[in-house]
Amino acid sequence: MDPAPFMRGSETAPDRSGTDEAAEAVRPGKMPAFARIVTHLGWIVGGKGYGAILSLLYLALLTRALGVEAYGSFALILSSTLILQALLNFNIWQMLVKYGQEHIHRGDAVGLARLIRFCTIADLAMATTSLLLAALLLYFGANLFGLAPDLVLPTLAYAGIFLFSIRNVPRGVLRLHSQFSWAFFAEAVVPTLKMLGCLAAYFTDPSLPAFLLIWAGSEMASTLVFWWLACRSFRLAHGKVSARHWMLAWSENDGLPSLLFASNFGTVTYTVTQQLPVLLVGFFAGASEVGLYRLAHQVAQSITLLAGFVSLASYTEMANAHAREGIRGVIPLYTRLTKIMLLLFLVVVPIIVLLGKPVLLLISGQEFAGAYPFLVILSLAACLQMATANCEPMLMASGRAGSLILIRFAGAAALIAATYFMLPIMGAIGAAWAKFAAETFGLLLLFGASLAILREGKSS
Repeated sequence: MDPAPFMRGSETAPDRSGTDEAAEAVRPGKMPAFARIVTHLGWIVGGKGYGAILSLLYLALLTRALGVEAYGSFALILSSTLILQALLNFNIWQMLVKYGQEHIHRGDAVGLARLIRFCTIADLAMATTSLLLAALLLYFGANLFGLAPDLVLPTLAYAGIFLFSIRNVPRGVLRLHSQFSWAFFAEAVVPTLKMLGCLAAYFTDPSLPAFLLIWAGSEMASTLVFWWLACRSFRLAHGKVSARHWMLAWSENDGLPSLLFASNFGTVTYTVTQQLPVLLVGFFAGASEVGLYRLAHQVAQSITLLAGFVSLASYTEMANAHAREGIRGVIPLYTRLTKIMLLLFLVVVPIIVLLGKPVLLLISGQEFAGAYPFLVILSLAACLQMATANCEPMLMASGRAGSLILIRFAGAAALIAATYFMLPIMGAIGAAWAKFAAETFGLLLLFGASLAILREGKSS
């Protein structure tokens, strides 16, 4: 995770000794933007799809080894750490892609290096602060979380490793240079090590601390691979470039402060909407219900992965199109991809209803059969999220960070309000219905904001 390769060299005379092919990779070629998105998507689906398949396999080992209640405790620890990370985390890769494209188009490798160093320091500072906060929470409030005394140290060790497994900067560098094939290999490290670790633990020590160590170690290993590949990608494209005076990135990238905090808010609200229901279910209904909810949530995530694939692949090209042509260059990409996502929505819903229960029984056995009602509702919510997969990248690429902040805030507020209202009345299943209601509300807001941008672009 050493950022030094981005911080050394001559500021005035960068070394251009990288290959022509690597340098060309950072600039749009003659291939149409939609075709480039499809190419990027192929690598993303390859990496994430591989991970999704393995995740179902190691999820089966994990749930069968721990049982419903222990798996619920495991889920509570993971969700708490994710929320803590999100509170002090910036989605740095979006800044790197948006402003990095502009630096590359101007041929400003020094400005790009300063931006990378600035983002690296911000990530490390937030990780350090998050770990200190985690230590304080565990020291003073372990009982409030229902954490057994023998799990406090394993939980703190997990949080420490996980919080410093920060891949925002190297991920952004690889996407900026269109090195999606390299990112494929780095992403594949996590599910591969989790799968191997779960196999070893299942037959030797199937305990909750053992699985926490496996989860944390796999994240850190992937982080190290990401940094190595990102350093190599930058050097091939730009040579050795100094990043002195890195604080200039704050002022020389127009709109960086607002986008930085918008990305933080977007990360917080997204993580809250994904993880807070798990904590609330644990508070109102106990660890066993958490286990059922979390399993259904994990399986439903296979649908939101598709939304994430399209969002990741399209954001780079939308940012590039906006840098070259303004909003008019973004509109055709958004329109075409949205039609595809809506069609997938109509295909996926009946498949989930018909095959959801057999899949659950195959993964985790009869003990987790009660997760099926959760799965149907959460899958419908995931499909709504999939339908809006192109809205957020278009808002970010077109500089509508403020609108995105308001939408994410409204969606998070709707989820919290609905969950608090439905959980006491309906029990744990109320959290799933609250998630569906919040996603419906978010869909309306995102499409409304996107349509406003479309009208603006057509009239300009």
